[in-house]
Amino acid sequence: MHKERIAQLIARKLSGEASPEEIKELDALFKEYPEDAYFLSILTDYWTSPVSSIADEDADPEAHFRHILNSAASETAESGSEPEPVFEPVYSRRPLYLRNILAMAAVLAGVIFFSWLYMRSQPGVPALSRIETIAKPGAKSRLLLPDGSVVWLNSGSRISYPANFTDSLREVELEGEAYFDVAKDAKRPFVVLTRDINIKVLGTVFNVKCYPEDNKTEATLVRGLVQISKTGGSHQEPLLLHPHEKVVIGRTLESVSSNTGVIAPNNMIIKQLKESTQDTSMAEIAWVYNKLVFDGEDFREMSAEIERWYNVKIVINDSTVAGYRFHAKFENESISEVLSALRLSLPFTFKINNNEVNIYK
Repeated sequence: MHKERIAQLIARKLSGEASPEEIKELDALFKEYPEDAYFLSILTDYWTSPVSSIADEDADPEAHFRHILNSAASETAESGSEPEPVFEPVYSRRPLYLRNILAMAAVLAGVIFFSWLYMRSQPGVPALSRIETIAKPGAKSRLLLPDGSVVWLNSGSRISYPANFTDSLREVELEGEAYFDVAKDAKRPFVVLTRDINIKVLGTVFNVKCYPEDNKTEATLVRGLVQISKTGGSHQEPLLLHPHEKVVIGRTLESVSSNTGVIAPNNMIIKQLKESTQDTSMAEIAWVYNKLVFDGEDFREMSAEIERWYNVKIVINDSTVAGYRFHAKFENESISEVLSALRLSLPFTFKINNNEVNIYK
């Protein structure tokens, strides 16, 4: 029975005992049975939840596992679930688990698996209608949608989608930032709904950034073709975005005044990106490759990125410093190393107190 095999492979993967061949087998099973992908998310919500940078590194692993068991027991009948995180939080470490963790993982997988089967078999019990996934601050997540599309969710982001797409439409709702690799299906358009724009595709790779606290929304196309329209039922023609193009929609005039590009319908700004730039070096999608890249943003904008990346709060105490612009790329550096490198270009000082960072002239 494929569900029993999935449970076994999940237990081995979460415990770190799975071989590369077993991980490939699990991925193949999820592609063959995409409707079961949320099964893994029930466990990973608690198994791989991010640890704060100021968390106690000597946390009791047995107590942590008891928390997993207690929490998971109440989650099996709920509609929301977390995805399978594939990125470690950039500025955190996790405690090591005991040698018998594989046995405990198998028990947990079995409990959830058979509880899930029981719930689905009971008359009058509604099927899971909608799944909501949240990537906590300081962590990034990867999830598999029911149609086989893959989504990478950036820190502090939220996505909502039906447990099963309809026969005519695949629709998800996004708040925050996500990188989509959409499975091709000409009969069922894939639609991403955000506060400012709606994106319609058939099969492509693109990035959407729409954090509620930011003053603009961006969509960057890597491959394929997407159709962009403003949220709110505008009667203007949608915009077609081509590879290596980015559309920017500012919520204020100032938010896009520094952007150079072509004014499109609905006051959207289209920016042409360098086609020679490799995906891993594109500032817009570098986060997917665990890189923090700044390409001329001011310190005010950068601080929002750094806050989500390291799960900290940044306070800039000088308006001049807030307007500094930087070009920089980081990978695996601590927040102290990032700020120390930035101040080699422009003068400022900083003080880190627990998870709060103060920036001064």
